[in-house]
Amino acid sequence: MAMLHNNLMNYYETVFALKQYHGWAMNEIENCIPWELEVYTTLLQNYLETKKLQENQRIASMNS
Repeated sequence: MAMLHNNLMNYYETVFALKQYHGWAMNEIENCIPWELEVYTTLLQNYLETKKLQENQRIASMNS
């Protein structure tokens, strides 16, 4: 039962973040096939990490 709660909580956190921070509509999220939502969130996470790395490199080059 604890695992189900964890998965359900992760789902709601993901849905909230996609809506609140990335402008997805609820119907876009609900219409995703379960594996499709995981792919999109993984791609988004990779994109954000790349952007953060690029920003850190830009700041480091400005400070040198």
